[in-house]
Amino acid sequence: MFRGMPNYQQFEEYYNKHMPEIYGYVYLRIQHNKALTEDMVSEIFLKAVEKFEQFDETKGSFKAWIFQITKNYLIDYFRSNKNKGTSSLDEMENQLRDNHDTQKTAEQSIEKDLIKEAMKTLTEDKKELVALRYFAGYSFEEIAEITKDNANNIRVKTHRILQELKRKLIQIQ
Repeated sequence: MFRGMPNYQQFEEYYNKHMPEIYGYVYLRIQHNKALTEDMVSEIFLKAVEKFEQFDETKGSFKAWIFQITKNYLIDYFRSNKNKGTSSLDEMENQLRDNHDTQKTAEQSIEKDLIKEAMKTLTEDKKELVALRYFAGYSFEEIAEITKDNANNIRVKTHRILQELKRKLIQIQ
């Protein structure tokens, strides 16, 4: 690849591979709002394509690079929407449209609410680890690269966070 000349075919491959992970991460961080998640992910990848010529795979993976863009985007979003809630009528409409079985929907809603309550008690760095591992699907090694930590430390921290969440879920119920 020529220096300064972006390879958009390569970007498309990266997009197809990593978009679901970024979507999952954003979806969790903004509390399950599909419409907002779709808009945000589009904006994140638009920023990435605009900056793609700055991506240098000798300095790290695309996955780490796009995650950093995502993280910065979300920081800006939360900063500018500090006093606004992220829940909306769109979220309820999306849930109703996606679920047809009323009892199953009610059970899932209760479970989601319990998990949301437990997640709210976590610190931001713990929420981020859970989101990266279980909603974006990153491996421990990839999370270590993103967070500049050791993969074994990430495994231990994640295990402890899950234990903490289990305890909190038991208390909430």
